[in-house]
Amino acid sequence: MTAIQATSNTLFKSQLKDSTQLEDSSKFPIRRDTTLELKELGDLDKSHYRIVLEEKIGDCGYTSGYVFAPHWGVIECDDAIANSEIPTIKNPAVERQIDRLKPYLQGGISLDLNTPTRYFSQRDNYTMSHRTCNSSSNAMYLDWLLRVTGQPQLQSDDIYLRKVLEFGDTIYHGVQTSAIQEFGFRTKWMTDADLPFVEDLLDAGFPVVCNILHRGSLSAPRGGHVILLIGRKGGSFISHDPYGSLISNYTNPNGAFDKIPREIFKIRWQGGYRILR
Repeated sequence: MTAIQATSNTLFKSQLKDSTQLEDSSKFPIRRDTTLELKELGDLDKSHYRIVLEEKIGDCGYTSGYVFAPHWGVIECDDAIANSEIPTIKNPAVERQIDRLKPYLQGGISLDLNTPTRYFSQRDNYTMSHRTCNSSSNAMYLDWLLRVTGQPQLQSDDIYLRKVLEFGDTIYHGVQTSAIQEFGFRTKWMTDADLPFVEDLLDAGFPVVCNILHRGSLSAPRGGHVILLIGRKGGSFISHDPYGSLISNYTNPNGAFDKIPREIFKIRWQGGYRILR
């Protein structure tokens, strides 16, 4: 038998879609600490597991569907691979990030960390498109913060970039902090290279702005670039890179959902990342 337990308030969904795209009849709220007994626990897909229930949940009409893996922990399972792959939130620093996000929620909406990220390319920015990676990456992060808290989305990264340039040069992290605060969110730039914390944030559903050395070989990396990590899967980080695909050496200008192997990221990461404060 397989049993899983909710580590936070979450949803059981009949389809592998963002909850905002589903009718109320296709999603069922699950309270923290709820235990589900399963007939089947499927493989990870976009941070979700497909599950088949032993029996229906309350008045929910479905016995099979999807759950967001970071919101669940396995308490009994015969499948060793499934046991090892399901991420659980055990880091109290992540719990503090969740607590810091909750006061921004608008109109009594519930927090859905499964809110997807949108991609912005710096290549079409109205000015300095060659050096505004920091602004476009932070714009993607800000856009997620707005939407996850029930506020209107950012219309474009140009709108954010104009605000950034009111405070100073786009390359400075402190300038980004001031610009984000103008939209209502208090954040800070960390430089302690705490990769386990970053990974826990990603597993919980947070996107994370990071700085990397994007040029040169792995033996001699160089450059300076800022990207948005949006998840991880199969030993790789999933990123929204505003300039293009790092792995293609930027021959591919589309950097959405770019996979960066963990070992490559560790070499190229400069140790910085943005969190709520």
